[in-house]
Amino acid sequence: MGLYFFSQFHRTAIGPLAGEFMREFVVTASSVGVLTSSYFIVYGLLQLVYGATIDRYGSNKIVLLTMPLYVVACFLFASSSSFEVLVASRMVIAAAIAPVYIAGLKATALTFRNAAYGKVVGIYTGWGYTASLLGMVIPSLMLGQGLGWRQTFISVALASLFFYLFFALLVVPHIKRPASVASAEQSKFKLRLFFTPNLILIYFTAAVAYGSYVGLVSWMPKYLYDVFGLGRDVSGIVSAIPAAMMAIGSPIIGVLADRTSSWSRIFKYSYLFTTLLLASLLYAIIIGDALLAVIFFSSSMLSLSGFTIWPVILRKERGESNLALLLSLVNTFVFIGAFAYPAVMGAVMDYFTPKLIVAGERIYGAEAYLWAFSFCFSTLAVSTALILKRMQSRV
Repeated sequence: MGLYFFSQFHRTAIGPLAGEFMREFVVTASSVGVLTSSYFIVYGLLQLVYGATIDRYGSNKIVLLTMPLYVVACFLFASSSSFEVLVASRMVIAAAIAPVYIAGLKATALTFRNAAYGKVVGIYTGWGYTASLLGMVIPSLMLGQGLGWRQTFISVALASLFFYLFFALLVVPHIKRPASVASAEQSKFKLRLFFTPNLILIYFTAAVAYGSYVGLVSWMPKYLYDVFGLGRDVSGIVSAIPAAMMAIGSPIIGVLADRTSSWSRIFKYSYLFTTLLLASLLYAIIIGDALLAVIFFSSSMLSLSGFTIWPVILRKERGESNLALLLSLVNTFVFIGAFAYPAVMGAVMDYFTPKLIVAGERIYGAEAYLWAFSFCFSTLAVSTALILKRMQSRV
């Protein structure tokens, strides 16, 4: 869980620093969107490779091999002298830390009973969103104290090195990997089983859900800064509240999935309520109410936490055979969504003329953010319609 923390931290830490990167490297919103998204496209594209190798060699071996590269890349990111190096080092960070989430899910699947797996996934995922929250708060607090973004990531690199050494030297030697109970027939790879209609629906809707989360969390701090004049530290901390909602909601959803076995209803209504709440967020932007915008944004993220039960759905329906590969396939689509949304939203914002440019940083008006956030609303609305029409009681 310590290593997974840093995987999630990096996903949201760019949001509070968007203006800093614009000013220091003299780049546009689209460029910052690419910086944010570069992590997710690399992370997503490597999921299938890592899923197959985790199934074959085990979680611990893969994580032990990749994490040293992550630590080196984290130091390189903090010392980047150009925007190109910044993007490249972020991509290496993503490549090295990409197996951590799937490795944890596979390891827990081999350890915990079916009846408790939802709770385990909920706690594990909730811990990750806690890291996302701190990814918003810590850079904001350090900026408020007059410390730059470089000091933030040097601190992260040092903490990552500590947790890696702790994991490698003290934890792994005492772990005994449970044997899988899957039969030889169950373990056979059958491509058609990975592309059933309902699985395809999960691939699409999970991509939309997480892409919307990342896009909104990435641009909400700058929205509060640009439109309402809140300080960067305050904007980052306020925008961390939605990540807290995901951290709170994920364990609750996991427990509900275990106790009710009504995963299809939880999945459906999560998307429905999120769509309605994002419509309310757009209304708050139109009337220019910052408090309502934060309330509706936070509520929508609490509702969206229902999408995090997809690993429970897959494990309950497909068992442990090829589980890491199937989990990684869904995660590939999830991170394609995470790659696309910040970049698309940045491109939408760049379509509008900035209100002013201060030291190379573009300051956008409410209309630019309204249309950027509408992208999330519209795609979630489509996902909701598809889920309500097609989601069945089994995958």
